[in-house]
Amino acid sequence: MSFDIIYARDILKLAKIKNAIIIDIREKKEYEAEHMENAINIPYENEKVYEKMLSKRRYYILYCDRGGSSMKIARYLGRMGYKVATVIGGYDSIEKFVGK
Repeated sequence: MSFDIIYARDILKLAKIKNAIIIDIREKKEYEAEHMENAINIPYENEKVYEKMLSKRRYYILYCDRGGSSMKIARYLGRMGYKVATVIGGYDSIEKFVGK
């Protein structure tokens, strides 16, 4: 299975259509300083953490600072059968299109 790659400008639309959970994978203090509204924080430690916490029944949209770490996790989870997307450009791009 694979994963989706989305643009920041499409995150809200896709989240609504897919009834997605948006996950900020940055460190807790980065998340607490600023994050996308309604995003939950599950800091990146390793891929196995996500397997234990997420259901394969839901759709997830992941973001990090610039997109590299969330893409790595999305690729891993997609191979494991999860429905997941990553945001190109990460929070830096989201902030430009969506705000905090």
